[in-house]
Amino acid sequence: MYSEFLPLLTNCTYLNTAYVGPMSSKLAKYRREQDEHFIHTGGDFKLKAYDALEETHELIAHFFGAIPKYSFVVPNFSFGIRQALALLPKNLNVLLLEEDYPSLCDAFVEKEFNINTIAQVSDLEQSIKARIEIGEIDILALSIVQYTSGLLIDINFLKDLKKQFPKLLIIGDGTQFLGAHAFNFSEASFDIVVGSGYKWLMAGFGNGVLLTSKHFYNLSNATPEQLYDQVFTGHFNILATSSLRFAIEELNRYDFKALMEQKEQLSQEVKHRLIEHDFIDSWVGERKSHSSIFSLKGGKELYEKLQKQKIHCALRGSGVRVSFHFYNQLEELDRLVVVLNSLKVK
Repeated sequence: MYSEFLPLLTNCTYLNTAYVGPMSSKLAKYRREQDEHFIHTGGDFKLKAYDALEETHELIAHFFGAIPKYSFVVPNFSFGIRQALALLPKNLNVLLLEEDYPSLCDAFVEKEFNINTIAQVSDLEQSIKARIEIGEIDILALSIVQYTSGLLIDINFLKDLKKQFPKLLIIGDGTQFLGAHAFNFSEASFDIVVGSGYKWLMAGFGNGVLLTSKHFYNLSNATPEQLYDQVFTGHFNILATSSLRFAIEELNRYDFKALMEQKEQLSQEVKHRLIEHDFIDSWVGERKSHSSIFSLKGGKELYEKLQKQKIHCALRGSGVRVSFHFYNQLEELDRLVVVLNSLKVK
């Protein structure tokens, strides 16, 4: 079905969106057309791209349920998080998770923040709450989906936490979340969410989104205009930005909500089958919800064997990470299980 516009799916079992989302033939054609347009228009191409920025921010805001004035396209997660943190006061106390995404943690280490950490455990939410109740935490920063294990933070827990601690600034790394789950920023408890677009949004390289809240500006004593000026100092990648816009419009065209419901059904079956065969840790099934990222028991040897079977995946931590998006099919799960059983991975 999806192989018609995702050629990569015709020659492998692609379970690697958490590493790189495949580019559609439609996006590739669009990008070629944009370059051709640049060839023939020169400076006018750049002028029209700047004129279209406001529309792009409106599209991003609408797609993620955010405020257009507080929504920005950025080159990538690492750039976006650092631009936002640059506006915050120094010496704030931040709570991070051990073994979280390195670029998220590094962004705080590079600035003058006081770092506190807690271990990642199966009942992570309770650990977070217990540490914050001790006191002296101004910022909670975490990946909404953990890039190695696929652990999905309980969004409702964060809402309750925000009610209990309304001054707490909550920052989310959305790179493994945005485009993989239905999300309404305004109804969530986050003050900053940043994510790259080349994974689950399937928008190619060089783009991402930065979503901010009023509370962020109140704490930083900054304005959206200041953040805009920081993000757009110098020229921006016009092709990458328009690719993000095109990708989001495509997700809307195919009914993103329906795609996510379809993906969730498949993810539930993946979780059930992998737990049943003891291919993943049991704690995944003990949590109320999980993402569509799973860490298979096994290391480099397993990874190399799966690669030989043309099952695309990634080595992460002590396991082999597989990830399922809306374009994956039940047959691909069946094939993965058959191959794993044939390799006697227990």
